[in-house]
Amino acid sequence: MKYSENHTIEFSECDENQRLKLPAMVDLLMQVSEHQLENCAAGTNDLMKRGLGWVVTQYHFDIQRLPHPQEQVVLSTEASGYNRFFEYRDFEIATPDGEALVTAKSQWVLFDIKNRKMVPTDEELMQRFGAPELKKMPRFPRLRPQKEYDSSRKYRVRYDDLDTNHHLTNSHYFNWFIDMFDRDFLKDHVVKTIDLKFDREVRYGETPLSLMKIEDEDQIKSYHAIEDEQGNEQAICELIWRKND
Repeated sequence: MKYSENHTIEFSECDENQRLKLPAMVDLLMQVSEHQLENCAAGTNDLMKRGLGWVVTQYHFDIQRLPHPQEQVVLSTEASGYNRFFEYRDFEIATPDGEALVTAKSQWVLFDIKNRKMVPTDEELMQRFGAPELKKMPRFPRLRPQKEYDSSRKYRVRYDDLDTNHHLTNSHYFNWFIDMFDRDFLKDHVVKTIDLKFDREVRYGETPLSLMKIEDEDQIKSYHAIEDEQGNEQAICELIWRKND
């Protein structure tokens, strides 16, 4: 069951190059997902009454073009399936005439907020918005940390970085990834593909490291990781870039 809504891209959602910021892009997709879930009594407030929350574990994005300020777009989402422990959801940002600008696939779990652990899929809840039970798990690229990174920067998790699950909201990871690049690089390049896997929670007051390594061969590819103070990976990301048109 696909759910869609119209949206006008705001200047505040775009960077100095007048392209939709990656954190804002993720926030918009989470917004349209929340609206569909609310319609099926499976939104944030409904789950919080049960002590549960939705937690994303992996993303894959394909970006044809990032929309500009005042551009009209259609935000769409669909629960594409579930199995015993995971739920899968697809997203799209498109033009009003149907041209896909951004497509995304994602993997989620239901999370026990008090005990900080995943719980099995609620099949009755999945059936409310027509998600089929899957016999095979959808495949996401296998992401592994690099042996060495070229640069690092320490960040602190602030109160305003938290979501209702009481950990770093997933769109804020992109701030830490993008902040590792020089301004000139970001003016001349745009992201084409994103793969991101979340391994461990990032909690309030923690001071993790954002790590980056860049390869420039057939295509520019950047490798990223978020590590805690003990060197444990909390998230791993790979970005493929292209030159601006």
